[in-house]
Amino acid sequence: MTAGPGATAEPGATAETGATAESGTTKAPRPTEAPRRIVSTSHDRQIRPAVYAIPFERVWEAVVAALRAEGAQLERVDDTAGLAQAYGSGGFPKQRWGVEVRVGLDGDGQTRVDLTHSLLEGLDLGRSTRRARRLMKRIDEGCGADERSRLVPRDVMGLVLIAGATMVGCAPDAPPVEEPTAPTVEEQAPVVVRPLRTYERAFALHASDGDSTLAVVWLFEHADLGAAVTRESRGLLLRGGAWESFLDVSVEDPPSESPWRLLPTGPVQLVVGTGDRVERVVYEQDERLLELHFRGGGASWTGRRGGRVAVEEAAIVLGDRAVPGLALDLSRAWRPDEAPTGDWAFLTSGDSIAIVLQAPRRSRDENAWQGWMLRGDEETLMPEVTLAWADTRAFDDARRDVPIAWSLTTPASELSGSFQLRAADLRALAAEGPLLPVRGVFDITGAVQLGDIERPVEGILFHAQGGGG
Repeated sequence: MTAGPGATAEPGATAETGATAESGTTKAPRPTEAPRRIVSTSHDRQIRPAVYAIPFERVWEAVVAALRAEGAQLERVDDTAGLAQAYGSGGFPKQRWGVEVRVGLDGDGQTRVDLTHSLLEGLDLGRSTRRARRLMKRIDEGCGADERSRLVPRDVMGLVLIAGATMVGCAPDAPPVEEPTAPTVEEQAPVVVRPLRTYERAFALHASDGDSTLAVVWLFEHADLGAAVTRESRGLLLRGGAWESFLDVSVEDPPSESPWRLLPTGPVQLVVGTGDRVERVVYEQDERLLELHFRGGGASWTGRRGGRVAVEEAAIVLGDRAVPGLALDLSRAWRPDEAPTGDWAFLTSGDSIAIVLQAPRRSRDENAWQGWMLRGDEETLMPEVTLAWADTRAFDDARRDVPIAWSLTTPASELSGSFQLRAADLRALAAEGPLLPVRGVFDITGAVQLGDIERPVEGILFHAQGGGG
């Protein structure tokens, strides 16, 4: 092979082989940097996005598992943005390569996967295409795709990518990437103010009213923005086997030296005693009156990240009748540099046993829970609890799977059990990206094992996925 037009060889130099110019064979000098070659694909069909009639979360988990199985080093994994970036190296001749996978929804609401494979260093020899196809095959297998759930795209994106890949393969150098134009002032996204600290407070009572179940849950969340305090309040009532959301209020107050303190909001009134102890939460609107009375007793504990968890005797008052039971009072907080607080559960067995479980951080780590049990006057602290999802179902509004059954274990086997969903209040919050944040309040029932004794339990589980608050 001879040098191209205009190229010259240095006297006595070699190109790759060590042969001298006197031998009559010369080669073009090795480039100082290997050309960047890009292969885009998303399935074993030539360079075409994959579209699945499968929930986003199942496909996303299959993407992450496929990258790990390929030996890639994960650099960014963001399920909210639907973006995974990873890098790897190895093989003979040695390669360095990168993979970017984008998972989102197409115009028909189906889950779409676009994969871009970049050769960063080394010879290609067809390995980039094979690796991309291998990754997509693993994604297919991981999410359980078959002929019915693996859909053919309805647009021409696949043909565009085929043409682009062909041009890249034939050109000696990758085409230059055009720098994006800086957005104008009008196009720039609005500045998002992050809270200095977010405070969470929850009250819950779950009791039996004859042959039916009655429960009330109050959820308060305050965000200290420095220049203001935003306060969100929700009230939910369970009766007749269904949840009713009777209060959903959001207000913005002036800055406060005590942003955690509960304040009356709209139809919600508070009766506060000594030491800021909440004695009653009262909701009165038109002809409707609902109260939660705290009567004292019980026990209180401190969580792993601070905050307070308390159980005490209480009663739900509806109109002219009161239903007694045990109530939970939970308060927690987190800063912007910390993971938000996670799920919590409050279970009772009659009026003799109360169990509180909480995940200090919002994650899928099933071993990160902690718990407390009040049995008569006896308190049991459980610093390590595993609460695993035993079954799930798709929540299409948020394009996530949510749990509908759980299994409970502790290292010392002082407590174990299983629970199932009986009724749920689920909502998807507005957000950017294919996965939306989820907030849910569940009515659950099941049984726990205490030594040789099995006891039926029922209660409330608060569930959160995604979002910072």
